[in-house]
Amino acid sequence: MYETKTLEEKMRLFIVIFFPILIYQLASYSASFIDTMMTGRYSTVDLAGVSMATSLWNPFFTFLTGIVSALVPIVGQHLGRKERAKIPRDFHQFTYMSIVLTVFFWLLVQFGGDAALGLLGLEDEVFQVASSYLSWLSLGIFPLFLFSVCRSFFDALGLTRLSMFLMLLLLPFNSFFNYLLIFGKWGFPQMGGAGAGLGTALAYWLVLIIVLAVMVVHPKIKIFKLWKFSPLNWREMGAGFRLGLPIGGAIFVEVAIFAVVGLLMAKYSTAMIASHQAAMNFSSLMYAFPVSIATALPITVSYEIGAERLEDAKAYAKIGRRLAFGFAVMTLVFLFIFREKVASLYGTDPAFIQTTSVFLTYSLCFQMADAYTAPIQGILRGYKDTRRPFMIGVMAYWGISLPSAFLIEHVTNLGPYSYWIGLILGIASSGLLLSFRLKKVEADLAYHQASAHFVS
Repeated sequence: MYETKTLEEKMRLFIVIFFPILIYQLASYSASFIDTMMTGRYSTVDLAGVSMATSLWNPFFTFLTGIVSALVPIVGQHLGRKERAKIPRDFHQFTYMSIVLTVFFWLLVQFGGDAALGLLGLEDEVFQVASSYLSWLSLGIFPLFLFSVCRSFFDALGLTRLSMFLMLLLLPFNSFFNYLLIFGKWGFPQMGGAGAGLGTALAYWLVLIIVLAVMVVHPKIKIFKLWKFSPLNWREMGAGFRLGLPIGGAIFVEVAIFAVVGLLMAKYSTAMIASHQAAMNFSSLMYAFPVSIATALPITVSYEIGAERLEDAKAYAKIGRRLAFGFAVMTLVFLFIFREKVASLYGTDPAFIQTTSVFLTYSLCFQMADAYTAPIQGILRGYKDTRRPFMIGVMAYWGISLPSAFLIEHVTNLGPYSYWIGLILGIASSGLLLSFRLKKVEADLAYHQASAHFVS
């Protein structure tokens, strides 16, 4: 990160930061996708087991990696204040935090994974595959969390291209190890779905080794002398955890509500469930645009807040929100014109295409609601305001989305579409409440800065 003077310079810097984030956001979901795809080529039983296991893994994975992402605004504000000496200490506290989270998550998988899978009523063969997959995958928890800490550190420095290239390495590594272990190639044991878990864990370890090597030689990283470890400070680590916990919690409640809606769809026909899943899959892909902007905004906003340049922080906020709106308009037009062609990517049955097209029409509202809400979440993280946004998320998704969906389903004949309307109302309500919160945070900060300058 560096100081910019003009709006053009700010836009150029924001794009430079944003675009690699978009690429690695798309790549970040690659591990589960590759595991599912390659296991499906082995057997349908193993495919079912891996799919069920990843459905449990992903919400907790996003929750815990969301916690360590709090390092971004912390480092960003240090950079803005030119307090570089504090940065290594914070990095080390988050490293210690990743170790604590590793122990917690590993114990959760080992002692709670089978119990959770048992609640799904799986067939014995599918259960065994899912259990083995989670057990082997848990070996990669530590490198995954430590890489997340390093990636947050790189992002805070503005090195998002480096994060992108490192994340992209996961694709070939994961595919290679999966090939060896799922199918038993080159003398390795044929492990099926369990091999996908081990293959992914090995890929995480190899990427982490490369990350650590890069940190030793990269000129913009080695100047911080991160290898000179600071002692563990429970107070500082606790402060980072308290900042990150609402971030992870906000991500979790959002991911969880979509998972619950997927479960509620089980009461409808198989064809309706398939159409819902197809449309939701494409909507999730489109969500990569606003969530990438929401990830880029804390980097730029926190830097300017640290430097006490509130107007510059607001300028970056406007750039991010307008860019999100621009992407939303483009995807809206594309989806409106080609929604039937998009639906046909997932199936060829005319009835399926028609139903999926209807869901995709509702998805148009998703795009606008996400484009409005996600950037505000990122801006508030840049201000290190995380607890209130978390509470707003819980209220909007669980206090508005589901009750609205149940009510609409009861009083209308919209059926499964009621849940999509409920989700849209929840996202839009969250965005509206977050916008009020943002105005208050900006006003309070402007007041404190003005008071400080008056006193000085």
